[in-house]
Amino acid sequence: MKNLIIIISLLVISSCSATKKAQSGKVEDRRVNKLAQQIRVKDAVESRRYIVKFDRLYFSYGRITELKPRVNFLIIDGEKAVIRAGYLGRAHDIKPIAGINMRGRAVNYEVTDNSSKGSYNIKLKVDNGANSFDVHLSISKNGHCSASVSSLRIDNVRYSGYLVPIIDKSNEPIPESYPMRGVMREV
Repeated sequence: MKNLIIIISLLVISSCSATKKAQSGKVEDRRVNKLAQQIRVKDAVESRRYIVKFDRLYFSYGRITELKPRVNFLIIDGEKAVIRAGYLGRAHDIKPIAGINMRGRAVNYEVTDNSSKGSYNIKLKVDNGANSFDVHLSISKNGHCSASVSSLRIDNVRYSGYLVPIIDKSNEPIPESYPMRGVMREV
């Protein structure tokens, strides 16, 4: 009987240690994926090649609207910039404005790196000659982003979303277990 108790206790102890090793391996994989994602965000911000996909619009009086990230975005590709985002608010124009849709150049691009928090504050102006928008981005080290867009024709509007780096076709192929969601390739 004592032998049976000893054998059962050894089996229980060995199964618990195997589970602990498997769990520590998963934790290590998550840490590696998190570090890889932080490096991709840093490289994208430094190279000025990224897409910010907006998933929420914040009204000035506190309401929140969910957006479709496929159609609400900000693209920064070097000197080129594209803004396409929904807008609900006051318009300082004769016609009501229901959205922002503009291609232009990213001018006055300033990046402030907050090393202690691992975040980036970016100020830029998107200009196409006829219109211009002031854009303020706050990007966390994990790729979460909050944006503020303002112009002479609209009130200040705030968005939140996530950063997606633009990847060159000439780079290595993307592994199947790519942890960042919504990665776009250059066409």
